[in-house]
Amino acid sequence: MSEPRLSELIHMSDDEQGVALRVIEGMRFSEAGDYDALRSEILVSSQFMSGRVELYINAYDLDSWSEVLEALAAGQSATWLESGRSPRLVLAPPEATESGCTEVSVYDVTGSQIHVTVPVAVEPDWIERHRQLLGEIRDRFPLTH
Repeated sequence: MSEPRLSELIHMSDDEQGVALRVIEGMRFSEAGDYDALRSEILVSSQFMSGRVELYINAYDLDSWSEVLEALAAGQSATWLESGRSPRLVLAPPEATESGCTEVSVYDVTGSQIHVTVPVAVEPDWIERHRQLLGEIRDRFPLTH
């Protein structure tokens, strides 16, 4: 996986594998105001397998992602996108895993029913970097609350 771009909300990768959530475009359902949703995709890549699943993110989801980052910073595992309307992510920090890596599990609950867990050796500042990515997405794609 390449270096993070402005359109990425999540970018976790090492030399062997990674997980990214890329915002494809902002969606407006009316003529006025900010975006209503962000059409996005989760990309999983490794030497063993690769996959992609599409989803839509709203303002509540971005607020929830901020809370997930806080939980991870406190050394706790966290689940994001639990509504059942989209794929779900479960993240576990290195101190909570047997692999010693940050583990990202992607559950395609609305489509294939497949789930995969990817251990990623992340940089020590990965949470702060993801806070910055969140700020960039919010600036680039303002969402209606």
